[in-house]
Amino acid sequence: MKKRRFLLIFAILLAVGVLFALQQTNALKATQYTWQSGRVPAGFDGYRIVQVSDLHDKRFGSGQNRLIRMIRDLNPDMIALTGDILDWRTMDLAPVRELLAGTAGLAPMYYVDGNHDPRSHLYGEFRALLAEYGVTVLEGYTTLARGGDTMTLAGCGYWEWFIEGLPRPADLVLYHGIEIANSQSGHGLILAGHMHGGQVALPGGRAIVSPDGRFFPEYAGGFYELGDDSTMVVSKGLGTSGLPFRLFARPEVVCVEMKLKSSEN
Repeated sequence: MKKRRFLLIFAILLAVGVLFALQQTNALKATQYTWQSGRVPAGFDGYRIVQVSDLHDKRFGSGQNRLIRMIRDLNPDMIALTGDILDWRTMDLAPVRELLAGTAGLAPMYYVDGNHDPRSHLYGEFRALLAEYGVTVLEGYTTLARGGDTMTLAGCGYWEWFIEGLPRPADLVLYHGIEIANSQSGHGLILAGHMHGGQVALPGGRAIVSPDGRFFPEYAGGFYELGDDSTMVVSKGLGTSGLPFRLFARPEVVCVEMKLKSSEN
């Protein structure tokens, strides 16, 4: 009798745990930040960047409808795809195609490679998809223009960083990993990913271990002031890697709004 009761309680707890993990893995949220800086010119005051990172082929609703709706509702001026949109085991590009088809035309889209994307055997087809939907692959520097002002946007693939990096500072940087925080200074706003918020975290969001094996990582997900008017935003991303679920690290779409720094600040 005691054994049956124990097994019943265990089964109930296991079912609750599985349901909670499923909820955490699929409970998509939007996280919004404000970047107020002297590097923001008047023409870019109110400029909104929506960041999509670490999709790893995951779907949010039929045809990505939940994800697309969230991106659209955030009213982006730019959509930044900061790597690992593919998983290295990708067998089907449909989730990515659905995302690109649903967001094309909302705002200019820019992409940098993560550590997974180039390792997929469908990487060539993926790059063709990016071109088909007008996504700019950043492999260096470009200029953004708005309201008569300009800002420098830079980016490079995850693996390229370790070979060449970015030789000069930029106002905005897209890069998949967080190594840039300690390897190079002088940038304005850096948008990164890779860490999944730990993917499994403590209640309250403190990351336990990152997908690349870092315990209690410093930059797991959030808004970080690096000094010298440099800021890094690390997205917790959308999909999973290693473990097939998330705990206390819900999938997120990040939106950063630029604000002109007033003379009073």
